[in-house]
Amino acid sequence: MFFGTYDERRHPRVTVLRQGLEAHGHDVRVVNVPLALDTAARVQLAAQPWRLPLVTVRLVGAWLRLIARSLRERGVDVVVVGYMGHLDVHLARCRWPRAHVVLDHMVALADTLADRRFDSSSLVARLAEALDRAATRRADTIVVDTAQQALQLPSIDRPRAVVVPVGAPVAWFAAVPPQEAPETGQDRLSIVYFGLYTPLHGATTIGEAIAKLRGQPVSWTMVGTGQERAATEAAAGPEAPVRWLDWVDAAVLPDLVAAHDVCLGIFGTGPKAHRVVPNKVFQGAAARCAVITSNTPSQREVLDGAAILVPPGDSAALSEVIMGLVSNPAELEEARRSARAVAERRFTPHSVVGGLTDRLDRSLREPGLRGGLPALSPNAALRWHLVRRRVGQLAPGRILELGAGQGAVAARLARVADYVGVEPDDTSRATSRSRLPAGARLVADLSEVPGDETFDLACAFEVLEHIDDDVGALAAWVDRVRPGGHVLVSVPADPERFGAADELVGHVRRYSPLELAALLSAGGLDVVAVDRYGFPLGTVLEAGRNAISKRKLASGGAPLDPTARTAGSGRQLQPPAWAGAAIWAVSAPFRFAQCRFPGRGPGLLALARRPG
Repeated sequence: MFFGTYDERRHPRVTVLRQGLEAHGHDVRVVNVPLALDTAARVQLAAQPWRLPLVTVRLVGAWLRLIARSLRERGVDVVVVGYMGHLDVHLARCRWPRAHVVLDHMVALADTLADRRFDSSSLVARLAEALDRAATRRADTIVVDTAQQALQLPSIDRPRAVVVPVGAPVAWFAAVPPQEAPETGQDRLSIVYFGLYTPLHGATTIGEAIAKLRGQPVSWTMVGTGQERAATEAAAGPEAPVRWLDWVDAAVLPDLVAAHDVCLGIFGTGPKAHRVVPNKVFQGAAARCAVITSNTPSQREVLDGAAILVPPGDSAALSEVIMGLVSNPAELEEARRSARAVAERRFTPHSVVGGLTDRLDRSLREPGLRGGLPALSPNAALRWHLVRRRVGQLAPGRILELGAGQGAVAARLARVADYVGVEPDDTSRATSRSRLPAGARLVADLSEVPGDETFDLACAFEVLEHIDDDVGALAAWVDRVRPGGHVLVSVPADPERFGAADELVGHVRRYSPLELAALLSAGGLDVVAVDRYGFPLGTVLEAGRNAISKRKLASGGAPLDPTARTAGSGRQLQPPAWAGAAIWAVSAPFRFAQCRFPGRGPGLLALARRPG
């Protein structure tokens, strides 16, 4: 299911994904209500936030139509949220909680604003970063266009990234230049650029090259409007042999480009320009043009053999290459032939989605890759907010979790690293196993993990407080951590708060921050941090649990055996899958609040490092 407010006419990237999945035999359906808000308009919205209410009304209207149209759709395995779907991905997750959600992330909002020269420390830029993070966390698979772009994702999201080059829609491979087009004359080299004149494109470099080549047998067609259009025209000069076109309909553009000898890519010098490969170079190659673009790591890797590369921002080098093609028609023909041949091998929709189809095929086979993540309880959501940050900072390759419970956290950890979990309770272990991908392991006892197997990170969330010999348990865990690796544990805070809820679930103790730090030090670890969490929501929830537990204990409805109470603790108060999105949304202000009051709360989260 292709879903969202994307606009295929403005962003043909969506077309490539759709055509590629169809070519691989997938049954593709579409529920699409274009918002008609392109990248430039979204950037303008960031600069003029008072327009946000009007855009919000348009978005809500589009969402209502999306929901109405989606009601007829059944049996959806995969939902692909089209490009610029940072908000749509949340609606998709709520609408199809069991489906595998793919977000065509490609370029982050924050990255786009930085390229448009927004201050990275501004409130708007920080909000864009938050929207990026929220969107990628909701997706099971995150599609980016280059390996360099994948590295821009937070480390906790990178394992879910799939690189899918932008490619070119089928129409570009079928483009036929109109015979009457004036730019097909044999006596002049015809060059075309099309785009939004953003700093990424470096169009002023093209303007400077136009000025340098005035009087030479070269004609230019410049299509589009945008931020640097005026500066590009000024650089080219008033007498330049250029056709300036504000825009060309998407249905006509392939034939227009195919009528030229050369298609220009990007020449910007900013960080983003070094990480991306724009759609125009794929499309130009598919349309049998020679392609000239900047020599950057991403473009060298992806366009090997398909383009002529020049230094970014270097109009003299661009002019020299163009004159080389003017003076050597054989070289021009070879560049056109080579670009088309590479495009046919590597840039077709069928070719570029190969990695994505492999991931989707796995998602249909492996339960842990299908659908949304298991719901977290409100208290677990507060804790995961901090755990996720720590795991993202550490970027571990291998994780051991002690006390996996029913797998809500295990499923999240297994997304970011090779995962091994330990869960002694048979019922909880069976549930957890059903939520994990095939590569993850789950055992009943730590002794089942080979003794020579070590991990970058050992985690235990709400486990130590159940164990009489917490010193011995911690020592056994530390033995499985490599030198230089870390231990991350959470426990209930403050012995004086020990109450009926602790008794009901088999807690032996609660810890003060100093006691927890001393325990970690006694285990041979260097304490990195001991943080409180959960204020104020966790405090309220704990009071409610104590009241309910007190009545249950008084009625005799709880097991007498502490071991049985511990075994059942992981099965208590587990929310249904459909409630996950609601719990995460409702807990958002409280996650923010606990970070503003780090010295308060009924829970402790500690990070320690094994020396070495």
